[in-house]
This record gives sequence, structure tokens and C-alpha cells, in this order.
Amino acid sequence: MGKHDGQSEVFLATRDLTCWRDREYNEKYPCQVSSCQGVNSVDINLDIVSIRFASPVAEEVARCLYDAVLITVGNLAGFVPTPAARDSMFERKYHKRVSGDWSYTADGKFSCHGSECTVYFVELPTDTNDATEQVGVYTVDEGGVELVFDFMCYSFSMLDAVWLANSLMEAAGGEPLDVLETTSVSSSSCVPLAVLKFMGLV
Repeated sequence: MGKHDGQSEVFLATRDLTCWRDREYNEKYPCQVSSCQGVNSVDINLDIVSIRFASPVAEEVARCLYDAVLITVGNLAGFVPTPAARDSMFERKYHKRVSGDWSYTADGKFSCHGSECTVYFVELPTDTNDATEQVGVYTVDEGGVELVFDFMCYSFSMLDAVWLANSLMEAAGGEPLDVLETTSVSSSSCVPLAVLKFMGLV
């Protein structure tokens, strides 16, 4: 995606994401997150698709990605956390599978226009008559996460989800989410990613 006309780029991050659903074939695709000075939006390129989130939407997507990471970490570590309570533009749900693992879904309705062939805009609805489309963040079996639009879904690894969440937050002008804020069944805790890496969980 090109820069906004007449605006200077203030944030840019790139990474090759692992296509989690095809990881056995070592499938990867490029991702770029960027933002420009004076513009209240965040641009993200996923493979060949260009998406522009309103900044508040980008921050919500980032937080939901972190929720999904937290649930995945809990499954790997054998504990049952829930993300910290907060107001959200997404409807967040947790389901216990037959296997005993937990899954996470977050679904939101936003004003979307454009198509997969052009810039796809995702913004807050401004009128009750606005046409809306669904944007979702879900956990994927065996440690993956996916970002879902009406026209396409993009799966990636848990580490990719952490990177994408932090990049979206920073591009929107917020602080990176480098600490997982958790509320477990028995206590409240914050789990730094460095600890999770030391434990071999990420």
C-alpha cells in the first residue's frame, strides 16, 4: 500500500508471517504495517491485500490478537486464564473443546468498503443505516491465530500474532503490548513474553 498522499510515514514494520493452516508446507506471506503523520488510520498489507483500519479499530484488533495469544499460552501451559476485562468493540467468547483446550473468538461489525482488489477500509459505523461487515480474531488448533474478513482469512503463528498486535498498537500511536495482562481463575498476574520464551511456550 502506498503512503497517504502528502503525508510522511511515521511507523513501518514488516515481517513474513507463517500461514498456520499450511505450516507443514512452510508457507509464508509478507505483512507490512504502517501509519502516516496526521492521519487517524493504520495501513496493513497482508500478502497482496491492502487494508486500512481506523486507528481505534486497529487498537481493538491488536488487543483481540493478544487475547487469542493469551488463550493459546494457557492451553500450552495447562492453566485457564481469561484476558483482562475491558470494554470492547468486539464480542469476545470462550469455548472449552472436547480435548480440554479453550478456544477464543472475537467478532465485530464495522463499516467496510472497497474490495480485496483495492484498498479495503475498516471504520467505525457512523450511522445505524451503515452497511457493516464482520471482522474476527480467532484461535486456531495447535497454537495458531487468524484474522478473518468477509472475503478472506489470514492465519499465522502465535509469535506472528504478538508481532502484529504490537505493530498495530504502535502504528495507532499506542504502547506495544509486550506484557500479557492476565486474570487467572485463582489470581491476577502479568506474564512477560521473555518468561514465556524461557519456558518454551512461545
